[in-house]
Amino acid sequence: MDPIVSQADIVSKKSKFAYSVGHVLNDLSASMWFSYLLVFYHRVVNFSNASAGYLLLIGQIADALATTFVGFESDRTRKGLFHYGRRKTWHLIGVICVLGSFPFCFNLCVGCRHSDLWAQFIYYTMFIIIFQFGWSCSQITHLAMINELTHKDGERVALNSYRYAWTVISNIFVYAIASVLLGVHSGNDKTDITPADAHIFRSLTLIVVGIGLLCVIIFHVGLKESELPAEDTEHRLQLSLTSSGRLKRMTWKCFLREKEFYQCALIWMFIRVILNVTQVFLPLYIIDTISTLDRMYVAIAPLCSYVSGLLASFPMRAINKRLGRKITMILGLFFVFASTVLFWCIFEMAPTIPIQATLILGCVLLGIGTSTTNICSFSLTSDLIGLNTECGAFVYGIMSFADKLANGVTIAAIQQFNPCTANTTVQCALYYRQILSFIPAGVAVLTIVMTVSLWKANIGGNRHEIVTSERTKLLPYKSNLNDAEYDERTPLVA
Repeated sequence: MDPIVSQADIVSKKSKFAYSVGHVLNDLSASMWFSYLLVFYHRVVNFSNASAGYLLLIGQIADALATTFVGFESDRTRKGLFHYGRRKTWHLIGVICVLGSFPFCFNLCVGCRHSDLWAQFIYYTMFIIIFQFGWSCSQITHLAMINELTHKDGERVALNSYRYAWTVISNIFVYAIASVLLGVHSGNDKTDITPADAHIFRSLTLIVVGIGLLCVIIFHVGLKESELPAEDTEHRLQLSLTSSGRLKRMTWKCFLREKEFYQCALIWMFIRVILNVTQVFLPLYIIDTISTLDRMYVAIAPLCSYVSGLLASFPMRAINKRLGRKITMILGLFFVFASTVLFWCIFEMAPTIPIQATLILGCVLLGIGTSTTNICSFSLTSDLIGLNTECGAFVYGIMSFADKLANGVTIAAIQQFNPCTANTTVQCALYYRQILSFIPAGVAVLTIVMTVSLWKANIGGNRHEIVTSERTKLLPYKSNLNDAEYDERTPLVA
């Protein structure tokens, strides 16, 4: 029987570009979701702080549950609908859900804008759940494709870097357009956002959906998903023919038995808590803590953060190669520490450094830190999956489940205890200052501890089985595989 030869491990420039823009719709919508959700629902729709936080929590719970479901089903799917590809089929389902729901999430209630707030809450909840399910479908399958496109470590880091670069570009685009819209359509109050600004969010949403749709078309037309099963790729074949053993076949239960799985999941979760908490509360920090600044800084400050993050992503492949994942991760966390110090000391430094300059410098350092740590966490998870792409979507699904749930609970808790009212200006200013300084710094400490615990770990290694007979009957070591576990991978979609 002739050996099965897979596609080359070197991904072409065309495929890299098509892959990298495949998550842009999600990135654009997520940028609005985390940056402006509390601002829109509290200051435009007039929900209470707690209600706005609950909407975000509902969305995060829906996203967390959906990622687990999509992770399982995407791995069990073989060729997808009409043989379109198992990953691209789920990605397309997600795109349709996002396009059909997201425009309603940042628009006044259609036909019910004067209804009771509880009725509007239900209205927005329905569209948020649909949006989050679609977002999960696209995210998990897009991540899972990295390990199927190539087995080379450098190529995977490059794909993660390009993917994150487009994430940063998407955020820059959203903040740039938002700053223009906030500046052009400025009303009587140039330091606050009010219900009169609803049309700004509607316009921004339509622009986001339009650009995202264009990128989705490029992804689906320009990238061909491999039709070969993961077990038959060239690298696995070489392992089987040239070594005394061959790669162990993994199921979701096998991953759950690995200690490194939980360590990588915690790192993934911590990094996204830092990113999302700062992204959510930076606009409120600017509006309520630094109340003298023009409201355009609600877009300009995060814009500076993501520009610096984009620049930091370019040398990431070389830095990872020279310093290693873990040292690079800790280096990025020190940039996060530096930014939290500036956010806390912004008024103390005012006599020597203008508040605007301190704010922008803090955002630049935050952007470098979050960009570095995000790319490293993606790469660590990619290392964990390794050549075992048969469960790639499940692994990313569990990682995403943990981070969505943690972010939802954290932000909802912050909003539940939010003291901000019209009569608590000083207390409100201090509250957001504490949130933007202490929470990222504390989580960064936990991330360093978890990274150090992985210092000598061989992530994704030790997954070989010894061939003991001519019929290649396998006796796995460090494994408890049995026939029943193989049955779990039976396809649900032909």
